[in-house]
Amino acid sequence: MDMESLLMGIVNANLAKKAVASAQTEREDRSMPDSTRRAFESRMKADAAVARMASQNMEDAKAMVNVAQTGATAIKSQLQAIQVILTDCAYTDGLTSEHLAGASTSISDHINEIVRLAQNTAFNGMPLMDGQHSSVQLQAGNSVRVQNFMNLLDTGLAAGTVLGANSMNLNNLATDLLGSGLALTSQSDARTALNKISDYIARMQNLESQYSYDYKSLENLGILFEEQADIFDNAQKHKATTSAGATSDSNYLQQILASLGNASILSSST
Repeated sequence: MDMESLLMGIVNANLAKKAVASAQTEREDRSMPDSTRRAFESRMKADAAVARMASQNMEDAKAMVNVAQTGATAIKSQLQAIQVILTDCAYTDGLTSEHLAGASTSISDHINEIVRLAQNTAFNGMPLMDGQHSSVQLQAGNSVRVQNFMNLLDTGLAAGTVLGANSMNLNNLATDLLGSGLALTSQSDARTALNKISDYIARMQNLESQYSYDYKSLENLGILFEEQADIFDNAQKHKATTSAGATSDSNYLQQILASLGNASILSSST
């Protein structure tokens, strides 16, 4: 969803609200035909149902994104723990082989946990980090919103490559950081690995930020759809008086219909 579409939804919602407010002060002494009224009320009822379903879809999507963000944060924490170990090895002179071996074992344990997180982060059984669901379509009113998830186990990357343009393969972390022998053998090895891991942490931080933005965007959309549903419900329930000599709400209904034009408000709100 782009900003222009979101703003269009807000404008349309506010237009309908304005028509409702205007109707409270403007009444005309004529009634709307029953056929028009029934069509209007049916349309409002249907649009209210669509808007409420869209709002619920946004809530479900928020939960999904929250799971992905939590997984990304957990992986970043593991990478930061590896960074601490590498920093110690890179800047401590006179390291023994036993110290390096112990550091290598600790790093391997963190890498195993990182891969486990990437393999098992899921929402209602749907994996979010292994590329099976890199994009998920969400019904948002009469439109579709696409939610993207980064593939952190991209097997399409070359052997030993961790960072892709828009993906990662965390399965390659061990050999990239520890070498083919899966162990640090010198202070120089630790410094080389330390330079690499900073890029991996930065990638996870960017992913966290993206999911945070997505979550807020979905939250705003959910609120917008809920407001639209309220507008449609209020319009559908608003009854016109047709008895002789009484004022009617036809002017109010006509304003709402005019604001809708030939399509639902929902059609341009996502």
